[in-house]
Amino acid sequence: MRRGIVGAAVAMVVLVGACGSTVPSSAPASAAAASAATTVATAPIAIPSTTPGATIPMPSGAATTLDPSLMALLPATVGGVAVTQESQSLAEAIADRAFVASVDRAAFPIAVSGSDLASGVVAHLRAGVFSDKMFTDWRSSYDQGACASSAGVVAHAEQTLGGRTTYVTTCGGGLRVYQAYVPSKGVIVSLFSTGPADLGGQLMGQLQG
Repeated sequence: MRRGIVGAAVAMVVLVGACGSTVPSSAPASAAAASAATTVATAPIAIPSTTPGATIPMPSGAATTLDPSLMALLPATVGGVAVTQESQSLAEAIADRAFVASVDRAAFPIAVSGSDLASGVVAHLRAGVFSDKMFTDWRSSYDQGACASSAGVVAHAEQTLGGRTTYVTTCGGGLRVYQAYVPSKGVIVSLFSTGPADLGGQLMGQLQG
């Protein structure tokens, strides 16, 4: 399932299957995100998806809530740019049962200035959901979604940013994807970034927890 590109700089929510998994759309394009991204003079930007790996049963009465407190894991500003919550993304995220089955609370940070943009999800996982395989599948699907409209994945790397292992994917069009697990908080942070300031990389280097 794919959504059309909005204007010159926002691409779709891409649902990418991995190993038969059910794939949630964790960072959907909303009207606010689209409006912000139209200021970015680059190739279309993918609003990527994530995956919990193997299908996870839906807990009884499960719901995913917008949790502003998760924004505290990120700095208030990055490179002089305010980091704000793109709250409208929650509505699309919770329409995906797999996302709700994996994530009980989430925040959707965005920082945009001129040709620089960083956006993504801070996902607090339900108890027992995280595993190495789950995180590997999550990263793979998010990478594919992010790079789908940016000439595909061309390179993977690992960096130590802010004292933790961060997985970095480069897309053919220059877009970068950053992902890390913060075990003390039980969250996965997945961000995509474009522009010379590399706001996404800066954000990952300043994660708390």
